[in-house]
Amino acid sequence: MKPTSRHRILLTRTREDCADWAAEIERRGAVPVVFPCIRCHDIATAELREQLAREVARAQWIAFTSGRGVDAFARLYPGPTPLAPSIRVATVGPATGREARARLGRAADLVGTGGTAAAMAMELVPRLEPDDRVLIAVAQNAGRSLEDALEDAERIYVRIELYRTSPLAPRSDRVAASELGARSVFLASPSAVTGFCNQVRLDVALDIFTIGPATTRAARAAGLDVTGEATRPGLPGLMEALHCAN
Repeated sequence: MKPTSRHRILLTRTREDCADWAAEIERRGAVPVVFPCIRCHDIATAELREQLAREVARAQWIAFTSGRGVDAFARLYPGPTPLAPSIRVATVGPATGREARARLGRAADLVGTGGTAAAMAMELVPRLEPDDRVLIAVAQNAGRSLEDALEDAERIYVRIELYRTSPLAPRSDRVAASELGARSVFLASPSAVTGFCNQVRLDVALDIFTIGPATTRAARAAGLDVTGEATRPGLPGLMEALHCAN
């Protein structure tokens, strides 16, 4: 039996952003437990709406790394939907692809199979023409895996940050960890660390896995004992850390 088989993993991103990760975790034989610890807020300024309209008109591709990004784009973009047929849409996974169909009125031209921005980049880059311009619609504190891949391939892109994330506020009746039915916790940002500590009371030990050094520092500063840290971006890195610890 694989170390991750039927292993129950607590996911602490927003509910929307957990969807693709949950699907991939199930595919690997583990059990996702969705427990959102952060929330999102649109950056709904006139300047951003103007920039979005300007850049959509110049783009050949729009890349979404989460369903939340699609949702924010649909609310903030002042132009018409469905988008023009000349603009192609790439999504990080099937759940984000379904959100694009529902909110933008069209199917995605590329649906990632790896569940991460880095994996989507590997599938997107070969499909780009030399002069194609990619609009990346992301959160304010999102990583740069997709941008790094496009830069390495010498492709043209613009990043537009549509929303920001923040931890859920402290609650007086924090949920006991023993009630969550999970053995491990995936923390994908310092905000998720704060939100997790605001929402959960550790009455039993849980294995804590972090997405990278900044999240590890935040977890340790919050008094959490970090079991493992991902050495590469996204869910694959966290799953590797879990595998190594088991």
